[in-house]
Amino acid sequence: MKDRKRKLLSTGRVMMGLGLALLLGAGGLLAYNQWDDHRAGQESETAAVTLAQEIQTQNVEVQEVAVLQAPEDPEPQAELLKVAELDGAYYMGVLTIPKLDRLLPVQSDWSMAKLKRSPCRYSGSLDQELVIAAHNYRKHFGGLSSLAQGDNIVFTDLEGGQRVYEVREVYTTQATDIEGMVHSGYDLTLFTCNYNGQARVTVRCKLAEG
Repeated sequence: MKDRKRKLLSTGRVMMGLGLALLLGAGGLLAYNQWDDHRAGQESETAAVTLAQEIQTQNVEVQEVAVLQAPEDPEPQAELLKVAELDGAYYMGVLTIPKLDRLLPVQSDWSMAKLKRSPCRYSGSLDQELVIAAHNYRKHFGGLSSLAQGDNIVFTDLEGGQRVYEVREVYTTQATDIEGMVHSGYDLTLFTCNYNGQARVTVRCKLAEG
C-alpha cells in the first residue's frame, strides 16, 4: 500500500512538472510572438517612412532588376521591375491602407525571410495583376479581413506616381490555389494567412475610376 502511494505521489509530481514545463513553453512562445510582431511593425514603419520621404524629395536611386513571378509557381517567370535599395532590401514602392492606418513598404520579390521585414510583391506588376503578400502581423496585413467593398488602397511608385484602388471583394481562399491567386483578373490583390495558417485572407481590388 505504501509503495502504491509513493508511486502515485511520484507520478503526480512528474505530471505537475510536465504541466509546468508546458505552461512555461507556451508563455515563452507567446512572448516571442509578441516581440516578433512588434519588431516587424517597427522595421516596416521605419522603412516606409524613409522610402516615402525619399520619393517625395525625388532622392530615390531607381534601378531595373529581373525578379521572379510567384516563386511557388513550378515555372516562375522573370520580369524587369524598377526598384530602390534600402538597408539591404529592394523595394518597388509604398502601400497605403487608410482604413487600417497602414503605411507599408513593398519589397520587389517574395520569400519567407523577406516577409519577416515587410509586405512583398508575390507576382504581377503595376501594369498587370499585382499581387502583394504579407504576414498577419498587426502592423502588416493584420486586420485585412476588416476591409470592405468600396474602401480605397493607394500604391505610390518610386517616381511618385500614385494608383488608387477600390476594394471589390474580401474572402478566404485555399492556400494551395496559386493559380487562382495569381490569375484573378483584378488590378491588385492583397493576401495574408489566416490565424491557423490553413487559408488566405484575400482582398481583390480594381483601379478606381476618375
